[in-house]
Amino acid sequence: MTASSPLPPGPRTSPLRSALDLRRDPLGYLRHLRAAYGDAFRVRIGPREVLMVTHPDAAREVLVTQAARFRKGRGIQKMQDFLGTGLLTAEGQTWRTHRRLMQPSFHRVALSGMADDIVQAARPTHAALLKAADSGVGLEVGGEMLRVTLRAVASVLFGTGLTDEELAVVEAELPPLLDHTASRVRSVVDLPRWLPTPAGQRSAAASRALDAIVARIIAARRAEQEAGTPGNDLLGLLLAARDEEGGGLSDRELRDEVMTLFLAGHETTANTLTFLLLLLARHPDVQARVQAELRGVLGDRDPTAADLPRLPLLHACIQETLRLYPPAWLVPRQATAPVRVAGFDLPEGAAVSVCIYLLQRHAAYWPDPHAFVPDRWLRVERTPDAFMPFGLGPRMCIGNNLALMEAGLIAALLLRDVHVTVPDGGPTGMHAGVTLRPDGPVTAVFHR
Repeated sequence: MTASSPLPPGPRTSPLRSALDLRRDPLGYLRHLRAAYGDAFRVRIGPREVLMVTHPDAAREVLVTQAARFRKGRGIQKMQDFLGTGLLTAEGQTWRTHRRLMQPSFHRVALSGMADDIVQAARPTHAALLKAADSGVGLEVGGEMLRVTLRAVASVLFGTGLTDEELAVVEAELPPLLDHTASRVRSVVDLPRWLPTPAGQRSAAASRALDAIVARIIAARRAEQEAGTPGNDLLGLLLAARDEEGGGLSDRELRDEVMTLFLAGHETTANTLTFLLLLLARHPDVQARVQAELRGVLGDRDPTAADLPRLPLLHACIQETLRLYPPAWLVPRQATAPVRVAGFDLPEGAAVSVCIYLLQRHAAYWPDPHAFVPDRWLRVERTPDAFMPFGLGPRMCIGNNLALMEAGLIAALLLRDVHVTVPDGGPTGMHAGVTLRPDGPVTAVFHR
């Protein structure tokens, strides 16, 4: 931001004080700043000043009407070490080409054929919850949801192409790799990538193990494609995708997109399901209504993609969970040209972030904004841009339909047969890293 530009309001604090406030309670600090300065304010994050916007109109300026004047923020750029040039990190023509190639594979019709794979992947978790219900032993929900969504994403991506041994490797190696990536994104100090830290070496080993698995499956699927049987899982669809000139994705590009889908479809959906079960445990009346809806539609059979439109209350609960706890709670951008946002002139290189967490709790658009009220999704007219858990505009998450289908099917299968309680009420705070999750374990007790 230049001296000649009108500066947005913000606290006059030192970089150290601002860093401490953000580290201690980032969401609380940002709530305080919005209350003090309004819907657009300046905040210092490390050595940089960032314009934080929390209003639907300003969010639309950044993500839609002036999207061409922005690129992804510095934090997302750091993810390229792990993700390469997948959709999340790619820019310009590379991003446009990949998006056009991949979009048909994420249409609802294409995804509906993968619903049974998701349900089958959730069966071990279903069995674990029933066993816990019979024994009365509590389960840590967050870990269970991470395991089930990892299995579901692997199944959607690879179908039966992943062996049990390889799935075990993915379950062991992906979490530390994601943790290291998240740590790099959050860090305000950019350490050299060649620095041999223990976490960096562990991350590199995990990346090599995952790359070997993905390379094997891509090679096997290429051979199947040449034989005329590419498969109808997501990798098969991506292998078959062609542009106007008949070109497709290379093996390296496929690897980068597979890793991006692992990241985007694993922890985010797990966090949503964890928050969903925690909220339903805190609102037993809503949970009872959801289970009555499930029994009425499903009886004793497993859910299918065709059932999801017939489960409006379950869908409303998932939407309300996404409103209160958007997994990708902050969308960072960097201006590539001078631009005007929320009435402020910003120079090229300026950092802007859309705080989806605060935007989706804006009292002007959401009555009782901090309360869990699923019925608002059944009867209330809403401002479209006041809800954007998957982003907005041309870079809206390509996997939004997959995420909603995955969350709906897993929740329907699990809640069909068990009632969940959290005896200690569960954690009340949130950990705001790359994604949003509870700031402690959610230990639940299940009942048949």
